[in-house]
Amino acid sequence: MSGAMALSVAAVAVEVGALFYALHRRFFSRFERGFLVTLLLAVAGAGLATAGLFGVWGYEAGRRLLFEETVTELRHVGAVLEAELHDGIGYAAERVQNLAREVAPAVARGNTEAVRQELRAIQRFTPRVLQVDVIDRHGAPIASSGGAETVDPPNRVAVAFNLDGKSFASDAYVSPVYARSIIYLSGPVLGADGGVIGAVSIRYDLEEYLSRLIRATRFGESAYTALVGSDGRFLASPVTARVREDVSSYPAVQRGLLGESGWIVARNHAGTERLMVYRAVKSPATLDPKPWVLLAEMDTAEATAPIRSLRAKFLLITTALVSACLLVAAGLARSIQQPVDRMVAMATRVGAGDLGALTDVSGHDEMGRLGGALDDMARGLQERERVKAVFGRYVTTQVSEEILKGQIDLGGVARQVTILFSDIRNFTTMSEQMTPAQVVGFLNDYFSEMVDAVFEQQGVLDKFMGDGIMATFGSLDDAPDHPRRAVLTALRMQARLAKLNGERVVGGHAPIAIGIGIHTDEVIVGNIGSFKRLEYTVIGDGVNTCSRVESANKEFGTTILITESTYEAVRRDFECRAMPEAHLKGKVKIPQLYEVVSIARPAATV
Repeated sequence: MSGAMALSVAAVAVEVGALFYALHRRFFSRFERGFLVTLLLAVAGAGLATAGLFGVWGYEAGRRLLFEETVTELRHVGAVLEAELHDGIGYAAERVQNLAREVAPAVARGNTEAVRQELRAIQRFTPRVLQVDVIDRHGAPIASSGGAETVDPPNRVAVAFNLDGKSFASDAYVSPVYARSIIYLSGPVLGADGGVIGAVSIRYDLEEYLSRLIRATRFGESAYTALVGSDGRFLASPVTARVREDVSSYPAVQRGLLGESGWIVARNHAGTERLMVYRAVKSPATLDPKPWVLLAEMDTAEATAPIRSLRAKFLLITTALVSACLLVAAGLARSIQQPVDRMVAMATRVGAGDLGALTDVSGHDEMGRLGGALDDMARGLQERERVKAVFGRYVTTQVSEEILKGQIDLGGVARQVTILFSDIRNFTTMSEQMTPAQVVGFLNDYFSEMVDAVFEQQGVLDKFMGDGIMATFGSLDDAPDHPRRAVLTALRMQARLAKLNGERVVGGHAPIAIGIGIHTDEVIVGNIGSFKRLEYTVIGDGVNTCSRVESANKEFGTTILITESTYEAVRRDFECRAMPEAHLKGKVKIPQLYEVVSIARPAATV
């Protein structure tokens, strides 16, 4: 994987990771249209990631194909150069053998001048031959084309090989005399009997020969070929100044010196990214086992020029794809957002108390099923409220709410409560003068006023008893002020009775009077009855006591009487008057009773 591909994959991975983290943390939920933003980013991000990966993959695949075509071409050039190199050096070695045969007679006669003239003629007509030397069989110089001033003696190893009857080649690279890359070629001079009588040594201008080959094979704007010696330095280059430049740090040269062939993309000393094709070449030197490296280079920009135009097309395609993804995401978001907005609006209306609100979201998909479930929930709540309203007509509201919650069980618990009894005075005599319908209408009007007074102070309506009412305070809650709330209810009932009597007088009817008894005591509170028929009520001696207290109003001619247990709890809140001792029917112990006159006036300030 190339650097661009790896970078693209890493970028996509970071993008997907960031998007996944944002979705997991519900980052966009802080915005009003966060859901829409989430969908847009998710779909557009997926499209961009897909386009990016496929685009980079396609570009990299095309780039590699171009590289492979270029590599094939460079390899062909390298093969031609290698063949030319070996052919050229082989031809030079053959010339050495021919020269050895030509000078053999003169060497055998000891005609030094004839040998020297022959050598100079060869050097004059062959510019690549820098110097030719002939030595005798003892290694002593016979003649040299360079004259007496020559200071570059024959190669000792070559002489030893030649005198042993063998040819020799040695890469001297840079000659101390000629300051050029040369190669020593030598061979034995044989006498008439086939014995070795001397040796011929030629210093061959390798740089000039190789440079000609290199220049002849140049192609493209930035491509060139070069030959690297076994020491990692240029033997030949199209740029003369680079000859002998150390390029051993190039990965391509390092692999080539190991005998490998192939290609690699790497940067040269100038920092330019180059496509480098390397090929190991057998060294012509007899004693050098290390290969030379034939190196061909080209700028990657030039190698990939045919597909660079694809970048603009890729950007256009990516832009079009992302735009299409955004349009799809926007449509998808709207198809989801609209039913969601309806459901939110419906939930808001239901929360505000409008149980008739519906989502109007239809369909069999997830949104349709969710909308239907919310509509069913609203209808269920509406039905619950209807049941609660109807139920509340028969059972006090607080009890009906507890029953609907499922929090009331069969049985009871001991609790300190305040009980209130009220009754209409002389109701039997009054009802005898009315028809049954008039009785029912009168009681409905009366009970409506009295029950409202009970509910105002969070009292629990226990039951109707003919024309009487029984209510409790503190039976369903733990508030300790139930005695005070019971007395306030009694005063409120008295006030509502005055209003009702005013209406009766205007209608030509006689006013009515009531008696109210209040008692605080510990009783059993709970469901009494069976699993088929229950009554939520209170039982105990305190109930009987309260009923007797209410009846005592007839004896004293009062409206509101309370027992001593209630008085002790409310004495600071109300003006009360102690009553004389009175016997209560069925009670052995005679309780102290108090008449409630009014709410206590605040103390005057000085």
